[in-house]
Amino acid sequence: MEDKSIQFHRYLPSVSNDFLEKIENQNNTSKKQDISFQKILKGLIDKVNQLQKDADESIQKLVTGQIDSVHQVMMAVEEANIAFQLMMEIRNKLIDTYQQIMRMQI
Repeated sequence: MEDKSIQFHRYLPSVSNDFLEKIENQNNTSKKQDISFQKILKGLIDKVNQLQKDADESIQKLVTGQIDSVHQVMMAVEEANIAFQLMMEIRNKLIDTYQQIMRMQI
């Protein structure tokens, strides 16, 4: 039987590739081990935070003259920006879903 699970790390390479591959490997080795939604979100938020910090650090290095490549700095800043935008879209979808669930009548 073919595995039809969604491979999110293919669509979110800069944010979640390492983290989701680690989770996927853990999931394949032990089906009994539960990986919570909270852990996945926390890992993604931590990755976005690290990208932001790396971008800030590269800006500081550019200003102090430790880096001469503006291109490298702009790539780091844009990668952090796209990761943050993606995180905000995920957050917005989660809030919308929560609100829809709260409006459901039992």
